[in-house]
Amino acid sequence: MRIVVAALQMEAEPSRVVANLERADAMLGALRGSGAVLAALPEMFNTGHALLSDYGPLAEGVDGPTLRHLSRRSRQWRMAIAAGFVERDGPDLHDALALCLPDGAVHVYRKRRLVFWERFRFQPGRSPLIVATPWGRVGLAICADMIQQRVWDDYRGRIDVALVAAAWPEFACRHSGRRHWLFGPLGPMAASIPAKVARDLEVPILFANQCGAAETTIPVLGLLVAERIADRFAGRSVIRDGLRSPAVVAGTEAEVLLSEITVPEARGRPSCRSTYPPVLAASSSGSDWSGPI
Repeated sequence: MRIVVAALQMEAEPSRVVANLERADAMLGALRGSGAVLAALPEMFNTGHALLSDYGPLAEGVDGPTLRHLSRRSRQWRMAIAAGFVERDGPDLHDALALCLPDGAVHVYRKRRLVFWERFRFQPGRSPLIVATPWGRVGLAICADMIQQRVWDDYRGRIDVALVAAAWPEFACRHSGRRHWLFGPLGPMAASIPAKVARDLEVPILFANQCGAAETTIPVLGLLVAERIADRFAGRSVIRDGLRSPAVVAGTEAEVLLSEITVPEARGRPSCRSTYPPVLAASSSGSDWSGPI
């Protein structure tokens, strides 16, 4: 089965949830008529990915305005939409990835490999998440999860499409271009790791990364001593059709990356237990967001 998928590479301004959601909505709207059945937004696309003092006011549950709006768009445009956000679960916050399906179900995955300052802001996820769709089983991951072998071992032989949302930086000064002395080689890996995952698991992969300016903070001694880089996000979002064709790779600026992938026929199966059970979002008249329709 051939399907059309899209990686939405966008800039997300820290704390500007409404503006970021409007930007994402415009990019999603551009996909109408493209035939895309699955679109992925980056990690924490609505809040931005930066060392904020408190993500609590920006955190949402599946009933929050961001996911209600995206779920409405998913139903309206018959397109599954994956989007990174900060999830609130009681007193805990999670770096999370939601997959909104056209039938109204919303599944949420929590990032398992937290890095740098994320470890001081969020609680790690504990479980994989496989979501059954009409065109195959989707396994979800977030950014640094990509470099943890256990994450992909959990999905090996059990998924038809891998989907990764990321806020992967260049680890280089955006003014001088000088790479960080230790983490600099990781920047270009934003594009190469997804392709390796596709080859290893022999499934297509959809990788949506942020772009634009970043302030990368690398803790040295907790957060008491930290190194800050006037960085930028790496971009280079990827769609790779397994072993069948070369990867389609974005540049470093905002871009809607669109491509076909091949998934086996009739492979959808029941999903793993989500961190939330599937939730039917509010009706299309129930969105709290006042952005363009």
